Amino acid sequence: MIERAKALLDVRTEEAEALLSHFSYDFEAAATAWFEDTRKVRETSGLIDAKTRRENSEAAMSSGGTRGCGICFEDFPGDALTTVGCAHEFCDECWSGWVTSKVNDGLSVVNTRCPMCPAKVPESMIRKFLSDEDETKFDTFLRRSFLENNAKLRPCIGVDCECAIAVEQLPTNPVSVKCNCGAEFCFSCQSEPHVPVNDCEVAKKWMDKINSDGVNSEWMLANTKGCPKCHRPILKNGGCMHMHCSQCHCSFCWLCLGPWDSGPYACARRCNKYSGDKTGDENRRKRARDSLERYVFYYERYRAHEDASKKAEQDVERFKDSVLDILIDLQRTSKQQVVFIMDALRQVTECRKILKWTYAYAYYEFADDQSKKEFFEYIQGDMERCLELLSRMIESDIKPFLPPEPEDDEQKQNVSPPSTLTDELQDGKYQYAPEKQESLENDFALYKARLIDTTAVLRKFTDTLVSEMAKGLLGARNIDKTD
Repeated sequence: MIERAKALLDVRTEEAEALLSHFSYDFEAAATAWFEDTRKVRETSGLIDAKTRRENSEAAMSSGGTRGCGICFEDFPGDALTTVGCAHEFCDECWSGWVTSKVNDGLSVVNTRCPMCPAKVPESMIRKFLSDEDETKFDTFLRRSFLENNAKLRPCIGVDCECAIAVEQLPTNPVSVKCNCGAEFCFSCQSEPHVPVNDCEVAKKWMDKINSDGVNSEWMLANTKGCPKCHRPILKNGGCMHMHCSQCHCSFCWLCLGPWDSGPYACARRCNKYSGDKTGDENRRKRARDSLERYVFYYERYRAHEDASKKAEQDVERFKDSVLDILIDLQRTSKQQVVFIMDALRQVTECRKILKWTYAYAYYEFADDQSKKEFFEYIQGDMERCLELLSRMIESDIKPFLPPEPEDDEQKQNVSPPSTLTDELQDGKYQYAPEKQESLENDFALYKARLIDTTAVLRKFTDTLVSEMAKGLLGARNIDKTD
C-alpha cells in the first residue's frame, strides 16, 4: 500500500506513511483528498512540501555554524541539530526526551508532531531517538494503530495469535471470518460468528442475556412470592398452601398472600372464591412466567444446536484422523473418492451454528408480524429436518461400512472385526470378507449418492434461510398474496 501511494501521489516513503495513517489506511480516501486539495491534506497530516523544506534548510545554513536548540537553548554545531523540515531544530537529547515521552503517552506516539508546530515526525526519526526497549513499545503501538484504524483489517481474537484478517471490501452485513489458527469471529464486532443475525447489537444483546443474572431474576419473579410482611422471596416446595416465613414468622396463604386463619387448615380470606381481579404482583408473576417460558423455549434450542455443533466439529477431526483411512482401505479407493463425507460433516457443522442463531433472532423478532413468523418457522423447519436427516446418515447409516466401535476400555484392547470384515491384513489394512465385498461396495456407492444429494439439499435450504433473513423475510409477503 505504501509503494502504491508513493507511485501514484509522487511522495516520499515517510510522507506516504503519514498520509495513509491520517486517512486510517484507506488508500482511495487518501488519494481522492490529495488530488482535490493537496495543500489542505499536507496541512492536516503534518507534511511539509519540498519548497518549504528547502527554504528552511537554506535559512538554517545561512545562520552560521553554531545554532541554538529550540528546547534547551544550548548552542550546538549545525550537524548536531535535527529538524523534521520545519523551521525548528533540536538537539539529540531533547529529541530523545520528546519522543520517549510520547511513547509513554501510549498509542498517540504514532502521530508525534514537532514540539513547536504541527509538522509530523517520521517513523524513521522516532526510531533514531528511542532506546531498544522503547522501540519495542513503539512497534507495538504501530501495529495497534494499523489494526485499529484500518477498517478493512481485524486482529485475530485467537489466544496468543498475532495475525490479522483483511477484506478487500467492507461487508455490508456481518460476515464470519476464520484465521489460520482456527479462530472464527464476526468481522464487524469481533465476537462469536452470528450469521444469519445481521445486527451485531442483537447478537450482543442475546449473549448479554444468556450470560447475565437477568434470567435468574425472571425465574425468581416467576417462581417465588414475597412474604406479605417482610417481603423476603419464598419458594414453595411442598403441597400445602400454608406458608411460614422463617425470617419474620408470618403465616400466610400461598395462593392469595392473605393471613392464615388461626387453625392450620384454612385461609382467612377463603380465597377459593373467584373475585375476578388479580393483584399487581400476580399479574407481574404471570408476565414473568410467560417471558421465562418463551426465553427457555428459544434458549434450549440455541444451546442444543451449539452443543451439536461442537460434536460435529469433533466428528470432523475424528473422521479426518482415522475413519477416512479405514474407508479408503475397505473401499479400495483414494482419498478423493471419500471426501464427500467431509463435505457433509462441514455442512452439518455450519448449519448447526447457523440454526442456533436463528433461535436468538426469533426471540427478538415477530412481535406483531405473524405472517413473517410463520414463514420463518417454515423455512427454518425445512432446514432443521434436512439437517437431522444428514446427521443421522453420517452417524448411523455409515456404520455397516465400518468396524464396530468398542464400548469400553476392555473391548478396545480385545476388539475384533465385524462379520463383514476379515482379520487385518499383514500390512495393517482392513478388508471386507470376500463374499461381502461386491455387495458392500454397491451399497456404499448408493450411500455416497444419497449423502451427496442430501448435502446439496441442505446447502440449498441453508442458503434460502440466510438469504431470506438478510432480506427481512420479504418472502412472507409473497405467500400472503398467493393465499
